[in-house]
Amino acid sequence: MTITLPFETKTHKQIIIFMGIQASGKSTFYKSVLAPLGYGHINLDSLHTRNKERIAISRFYEQEKSFVIDNTNPEITDRQRYIPDARTNGYEIIGIFFQSIAKDCIVRNRMREKSVPEKAIPCTQNKLQLPSLDEGFDGLFFVKIADNGFEISKWKE
Repeated sequence: MTITLPFETKTHKQIIIFMGIQASGKSTFYKSVLAPLGYGHINLDSLHTRNKERIAISRFYEQEKSFVIDNTNPEITDRQRYIPDARTNGYEIIGIFFQSIAKDCIVRNRMREKSVPEKAIPCTQNKLQLPSLDEGFDGLFFVKIADNGFEISKWKE
């Protein structure tokens, strides 16, 4: 899948924070668009604990490698777990918000190998707070699933 990103991609010192409900395309976007560009991957589902997540993030900072936080991050407080340390480490901070239509995500979730409990999707959607540049992002973008993959556009506040 070829997609033109509306921001400069960097192999060093860029953190991309995903936001969106389960099954909204976050991991697929990472695997098809950002992994081929060399971005590292942080996902709490695979790391299982915040301590392991913290250690993995510290390694990326030490290596000055760009990476993606591939979690739901629905609330400002979730995103603030990453933004201050990224800023302290001199990273550019990009936020990508994924379209969140619960009924479509529930259908996609049913087709996943590792699905989440169905009630988790509307629960996360109810907590979803729209991001703002005021949170500390250097750039914000909106992604939606399209017929041929993904469409990405600049965030409009």
